[in-house]
Amino acid sequence: MSLSAARLSALAADADPWRGPPFELEARRDYKEWQHFVVFGEDWTLLFNLSLEGGGAGKAITVVCRSAWRGHVARCPRPEVRPGRMDATFDRAAMRWRGGRYEIVNHGDGARMEVVLAPASVPSLSHDIRLGPGAHLSWCLVPRLLASGWVEIEGQRRSFEGRPAYHDHNWGRFRWGGDFSWEWGCAVPSDPAVPWTVVFSRMNDRARTRTTATSVFLLRGGAIVRYFRNAEARFTTEGAVEARPSGRVPAAAALLLPDHDRDVPRWTRFEASRGGESLSGEIEAGVRGQILVPSEMDIRGVVRLNEAHARARIRGVCAGEAVELDGPCLLEVVRG
Repeated sequence: MSLSAARLSALAADADPWRGPPFELEARRDYKEWQHFVVFGEDWTLLFNLSLEGGGAGKAITVVCRSAWRGHVARCPRPEVRPGRMDATFDRAAMRWRGGRYEIVNHGDGARMEVVLAPASVPSLSHDIRLGPGAHLSWCLVPRLLASGWVEIEGQRRSFEGRPAYHDHNWGRFRWGGDFSWEWGCAVPSDPAVPWTVVFSRMNDRARTRTTATSVFLLRGGAIVRYFRNAEARFTTEGAVEARPSGRVPAAAALLLPDHDRDVPRWTRFEASRGGESLSGEIEAGVRGQILVPSEMDIRGVVRLNEAHARARIRGVCAGEAVELDGPCLLEVVRG
């Protein structure tokens, strides 16, 4: 049964407010929280992230990819965030909740933009995903939205309407550079008449010798049709993207890294099954950029959030229907 736009907005408003850091000083030290948005344009991808740290500081990240990744990290010493509310201001970047829709803006450095995103799917909540000893992360995702607005790409303003988009919200306690790594992706169809959306993830230890959690979400329209997890979803990778990252932000942190790495697999594949239902996916990574975060475990270390523009081919049979999805995918690979 499909839900009305008003009902989808009400569900998002209930699930997605900022949580805010805990009151206890010890717990506050390792606290992290961010709101993350991805918009798939006709020939570009926009990534926007507002990130809050336990000490109260924050940063706004804007990245846009067309033929290459270009981005900016703007630090904000005192962002305006209120727990229990969805509005937040990080200097010249912000998110708002107005009329049952998200509004995100960046009027500062990096990709300037104004975007309105209408929820088109039910939210999903996962609590306290383990990231190693004493570390955990919770996850609220709104996997399908429709985005309209404008973004400046390579000096030109590009207007758009009704483009597919993705949003998630994460919060928890961990240290960058701890005993974890992950691969995550969101795939949408090139043909707007195709109703499927797929979100997948695999959590590993830092050395990638042990998988701690897996998940594959399949949506038809605004409804989650199947959620495969852990033993139901297996991942493999093959090869590596040999080309150096086309962009790294902030640029100063890149001085600590070699020009080339093998962080991102050329191919990421998954096989998900339960009973008589199955779903298989093949993700081919292309041009990529890196968001660089100082390690909190090694003073000389840098954690690399690889953001790769990819193509997805997904096939299967679920809920009695054949699933066929071909289209763009944002693949995130965290290493370091």
